[in-house]
Amino acid sequence: MKQKWLLGTGVALALSAILVYGQLSRDFTDEFLSSAAGQAFMQAYGAVKSGYLNDNVDDQAIIEGAINGMLTALEDPFTRYEDPESTKQSREHMSGSFEGIGATLEAINPETLEGVRVVNVYPEGPAEKAGVQAGDIFQKVDGTDVSAYTTNEVVSLVRGPKGTTVNISMLRSSGEAQETLDFSIQRDTITILDVESTMLPNNVGYLRLISFANEKLYDQLIAEIDDLKAQGATSLVLDLRNNGGGLLQQGVLVSDAFLNSGDIVFTRARGVTQRIASADENWVDMPMVVVVNQNSASASEIVAGALQENGRAKVIGEKTYGKGVAQNVIPLSDGGQLLLVAFEWLTPNRNSIQEEGITPDIYAEDTATPRVVAGEGFGAAQGKEIEIVIDGQVVAKGTADENGEFNFVGAIPERQRGAPGDAVVDLATDNALKVAHDTLLQQIAANN
Repeated sequence: MKQKWLLGTGVALALSAILVYGQLSRDFTDEFLSSAAGQAFMQAYGAVKSGYLNDNVDDQAIIEGAINGMLTALEDPFTRYEDPESTKQSREHMSGSFEGIGATLEAINPETLEGVRVVNVYPEGPAEKAGVQAGDIFQKVDGTDVSAYTTNEVVSLVRGPKGTTVNISMLRSSGEAQETLDFSIQRDTITILDVESTMLPNNVGYLRLISFANEKLYDQLIAEIDDLKAQGATSLVLDLRNNGGGLLQQGVLVSDAFLNSGDIVFTRARGVTQRIASADENWVDMPMVVVVNQNSASASEIVAGALQENGRAKVIGEKTYGKGVAQNVIPLSDGGQLLLVAFEWLTPNRNSIQEEGITPDIYAEDTATPRVVAGEGFGAAQGKEIEIVIDGQVVAKGTADENGEFNFVGAIPERQRGAPGDAVVDLATDNALKVAHDTLLQQIAANN
């Protein structure tokens, strides 16, 4: 049976642990139907189908609800069901490409996830050629009002076969003015770029890995390293902040790219521990440091742990997420998939990081990652706009409803975004990156 190893975390749209594609090794149908609980489930299902007042019962909805209820009973936040549409999007991302308009999207409201805007557009992609810009807000897709849709819901409408056309209405702000723009965009094949790079002062190359859930990540990494070398880079900063993980083999390959010897990762299931990967002699030997924060998880922690425990690079930043449990990914007949916790992974020194994380060699607060500001209240006049102002800057807004109740959510600071592949950094405001850069230079000076 072919297997695909993955890693990830439950942050944003990423996967959430070590994952392995697998199949059920036996049929549990008879065992289920012979148990009192299984029979009770079938009786309840039959009662709903035959006797519920509303005879328009959505089989898919109630069965998905039953699956989710079963998994909720395990009280394990990392065992979950993915519906067919989410599964399709996950697999597209892992393949390293998709068919769509070439734009990165995010929720306007991180609390409700409603409302979607463009974060950036892929250079020379269909969206950019049509005139779509970062900051544009989705209003309609092929005539459907999507102003209150989630990111996944908008993505499912915007993506489609190469060569087909999608019609999108966007709201664009320019100062105080707003205008609605209509775009007719022909979809194309888009390569997902999960590596960003730029040059820092003193010939320091900067690499940011966005996600490991991309089969082309390692190839993109090597291409960016070669490009940085051509620009004169003699040392590297590897930024894994906010990287929730992805494919295990990509985490192993990235670790191996910077190691010429030593173990990379072990797995343990029911007391049995085995080595999954050990480094070989082909490696990038430039001096380097690794930057992490509390949202660096799973594959990011494997890379950080492997480089730290093999003495290859100092880890700088905040204590990482602590995602060390693992999942089997089981394809289901409805097109969805089950992510079932089955084992854990260990660092080269066979340390478990589950709920512990990787402790950095040098602590440095991450000032570049947006901090969510949220709140709620009541007593305002209907339609009154409520704002939170910090240091003279409006960081969150909300509007009172007919009962005078309101909630608001925002983030400070807004992270600067560049085109896919181009990192935008600022040593003056990014504390962790500044510490990493200075530490790297001190390390180089000490060794010369």
